[in-house]
Order: sequence, then C-alpha cells, then structure tokens
Amino acid sequence: MHLHPLALRRARAYGRDCLGYLAIAVATVPIGVVAVMNGWSDHPVFLGILSSVPPVLATLIAARAESGPSAATWGKRREGLRVTTGSGTPGIGRALARNTAKIAIPWSLGHLVAFSAASGRLDGGDAVAMGGTILVDVLLVVMVAMTVAGAGRPPHDRVAGTRVITA
Repeated sequence: MHLHPLALRRARAYGRDCLGYLAIAVATVPIGVVAVMNGWSDHPVFLGILSSVPPVLATLIAARAESGPSAATWGKRREGLRVTTGSGTPGIGRALARNTAKIAIPWSLGHLVAFSAASGRLDGGDAVAMGGTILVDVLLVVMVAMTVAGAGRPPHDRVAGTRVITA
C-alpha cells in the first residue's frame, strides 16, 4: 500500500478540527442536563434535534471556512493545507457537500449507533441499529483507507469534486 504524502498532515488537521467540533458538542451538554431533569429526554424527536445540532453546526462552520479565502479549516491552515477544485476555491455548495459527507453523515450515523447501544437495541438484534453499526464501521475504514492510500481522495472529496493540497 502506497501512503499518500499528505496523509499524516491531513490526519493532524482533522484532529485539530475535531477538537473544535467537540467544543460544539460540549456546549450542548447543559441543554441535555436540563432535558433529563425535565423529562424531555424521553421524547425521541427532542433527542434527534438536540443530537443534530453539533454535526450541523460543525458542517456549516467547516463549509464556510473551506469556501472562504483560505479554503481551509483551522486545522488545515495550521498544517499548510487547503481545499481546491483544481481550478480554485470550492464554492459554498461544494464545500457543504464535502463536509456533509465528511462530518454530518458519519456523526449522525454514530449517534444512531450510540443511542442504539445506550437503549439496549444492539443487544436485542434491532436490524436498523445493527445496520447502522456496520455502515459506520465500513464508512470509517473506507474514509481512512482512501485518505492514506493511492490518490489520497476520500469519498467526501470525490463527492464534491475537491482535493486537499499544500497551500
């Protein structure tokens, strides 16, 4: 397997970005505490909406950064990387598609798995929960493998028609 030369830099950039995304998730904890104290957490719709806030905000923030003048999130800027379409900076539509595939979808599937595990649905053989778990595992393996090997273009870059290059 050929290791893509930017793989380690991309991994460090993503790690830095994830710290910021974690801050968004932590900011929703007080809402969750209030929800549990008031019995709102028993309502699946409320849980779905609350759990959607961090990945949606992270996706929007990353898309805005990658479609802006630096064409990079904070982590990419620190690593000297930028996102390109080959002919320039991606527009907000491409950046949004890229980050939806990179952040929102995996994070939301992860929530499905976490909620299923917490509710005991994984132990009970729930087909949706098991399917979500398998999908998350496969998606993560594919994303990592496509980033570090060969052309270094994971699914989210292919979907959006983008590449990560040295700034």
